[in-house]
Amino acid sequence: MNGLLWGLCGATLIGVSDCVARVTASRISLSVLIALIMVPPFAVMTTWFAASGGWPAWNTWGWGASAVSGFLNVAVLALLFRALVRGPVTVASPATSSFTVMLVGLNVLAGHPYHWLQGVAALTVFTGVAMLARPDRPGKERYDRHWLRVTALLGLGAAVTVAVRMFLAQEAGTALGPVPAVYLNRAFALAGALGFMALERRRSPLAWPRGTTWSLVLVQAFLETGALGLFLTGSAGGGRVGAAIGFSCFAAVTAVAARIWLGDRIGVRRMLWMAVVAAGVAMASLV
Repeated sequence: MNGLLWGLCGATLIGVSDCVARVTASRISLSVLIALIMVPPFAVMTTWFAASGGWPAWNTWGWGASAVSGFLNVAVLALLFRALVRGPVTVASPATSSFTVMLVGLNVLAGHPYHWLQGVAALTVFTGVAMLARPDRPGKERYDRHWLRVTALLGLGAAVTVAVRMFLAQEAGTALGPVPAVYLNRAFALAGALGFMALERRRSPLAWPRGTTWSLVLVQAFLETGALGLFLTGSAGGGRVGAAIGFSCFAAVTAVAARIWLGDRIGVRRMLWMAVVAAGVAMASLV
């Protein structure tokens, strides 16, 4: 399976996770949510490494890239979750997925293999997600233009951060392998989230999950980690650009999941732009 397909599989998981985040992020403190997302996979992988004895090997660049990527992971989730809570999901998630062009550009500048058709595909996907973020005609949108603009800006802030974060995660995956890179990312992200919790606690009491929210957070934790693992697997062996294009399609998955679960309307215009995103992916698959 090539990088594009691995990226698409990761996009499916992260797209559903973002939809779940719309609910969990509105019920508990952001720092608590981010920390809890990191704990289960970190605990499971720590147990597995302890039993197998195959701890991540030391590599200065790999560990350094993992550390920065992990800390940026906290910033990305904080921005994205704020955007998702504001809504609509069909603006927040597509705005964030515009990181595609940035990530592809970083990989090209770093000298990783690419095909000109992948550049066209990346621009096509970017155009599709950017148009998905535009409001519908007056009277058909539940949110005013100012509200949508702020949501889009939060999403774009997350996009810039996630582009750097995912590039560094790819670097760590190349140096250490996908599994160790995912583990170190979770470890450093957990450390960053605990620091975020300490800061947030000074401002106001922290809100913790209750009842069924615990199960939603657990599902979200493994969706997030699984998505990163699939993305890094696809990025191995020269598939970094393809994996980035495939992964960026999570916005369309989020929109569909939000329509099914949360009742967010998609509309004909957004369906057409989702088709443009699909066409970009299809173009990338020709390489």
